[in-house]
Amino acid sequence: MKAFLSKRHERTARSIGFALALGSSQGWEGLSLILVARLTKAERAALAYAALISMDEETAYLTASVALFGTLNGEALA
Repeated sequence: MKAFLSKRHERTARSIGFALALGSSQGWEGLSLILVARLTKAERAALAYAALISMDEETAYLTASVALFGTLNGEALA
């Protein structure tokens, strides 16, 4: 598989692994900065789409709401 990945995709995949291993909000927020730097808008959209459709409808809705509007169950997050 590694032979088919570009360097930026290989580094991005490794960064996703680090965020998973850390399992913290800081790790995931840091990953978002890496994704902006290493992936195109279309690649990031495809990754977000794949993640959202892997969830049940309620969890996907809540996740998208937090990401897009900073709200969870109608309450603004600090």
